[in-house]
Amino acid sequence: MIQMERRADAILTFFVVLAVAAGLSLICAVPDLHDLAVRYEAVSDEERSVWGGSVLALLRDDSQMLELSENDDMLAMHQLRLELPASVEAASLSYASDPMRRTFTITIPGISATYFYDFPMVGRADHIVDLFFDYHEGSGTVVLEMDGIFELSSIADGRYVYLDFPTPRELYDYIVVLDAGHGGRDVGAYKDEIAEKDLDLQIVLKMKEILTQDGENIGVYYTRTDDTNPSLQDRAALANEVGADLFLSVHNNSTASGRMSGIHGTEVMYYVADKTEGSKKFAECVLDHLLDDLGSESKGLVAGDAIYIIRTAQMPVALAEIGFMTNKEELALLSSDEYQQKAAQAMVDAIYETLGIDD
Repeated sequence: MIQMERRADAILTFFVVLAVAAGLSLICAVPDLHDLAVRYEAVSDEERSVWGGSVLALLRDDSQMLELSENDDMLAMHQLRLELPASVEAASLSYASDPMRRTFTITIPGISATYFYDFPMVGRADHIVDLFFDYHEGSGTVVLEMDGIFELSSIADGRYVYLDFPTPRELYDYIVVLDAGHGGRDVGAYKDEIAEKDLDLQIVLKMKEILTQDGENIGVYYTRTDDTNPSLQDRAALANEVGADLFLSVHNNSTASGRMSGIHGTEVMYYVADKTEGSKKFAECVLDHLLDDLGSESKGLVAGDAIYIIRTAQMPVALAEIGFMTNKEELALLSSDEYQQKAAQAMVDAIYETLGIDD
């Protein structure tokens, strides 16, 4: 069920020891950074939890250009070069992305607090707003804050790891954004100790499993994959900024009163004002597949122009209300793994059909 309640995202705070000013062709070595890192190494674990500060201004004021002392043909072909200590294998690094926050996280085990002084990162800072480094118990975390939504690709060559940041459109034939409704403090509809936010997420995660296994060249982005509640503005912005071909939001319904009733069935909202009728065609396809696979009663297509994520989407958009949580029988179905799997598969099939992909 649609609700307009908003909650600010929880913000991770990282200890900043390196930042990259946009436009630099080579990232710099900073003598003052060594002093900062040595001071950091000297404090206790308890102090490290609260000790730290930004050195962005320091880097801007005091950094010097670092000229490569050796020729590196690989660096000429890639954006950044990360150097690893001899004791660290490139395969041990782990990578994570958060498109909603426009960040990449690289975890490097087995390094020291002076890592970035001993092994300066070099390359171009294109599209990098900030670069953060956090050290804890022998493991370092590098966080790159980007000025847009990108993918991260890496290639290892000896002790070096080369990084690039292609756009989604450079990698994928199609781009889809999936939105699990509600989340966090916004539970949505709530009946018999079952929260709509959980049902929405369970169905979307099942869609994620299907899409991951199918092997089609589709870039799929998710507004949430856990119990968080991105703002409506951030959800729509993700779809618009990534240039999605389709935007699908997954919800479950409730009567206006919130009381149990005999009302049941599936409906899909769309953007009536879309003169191309792309939103209507997509919504029709989603509704048809859900009705066929679930055997539920059709509540039809519903105008969704009053819904923020529908009226601000710049691509065909649909919002599926899978079933009524205020109907006892339908709530039992919606809570079952089998029914959720059917709903997930139906919506994936609708995405493929709308994109013209043979599944």
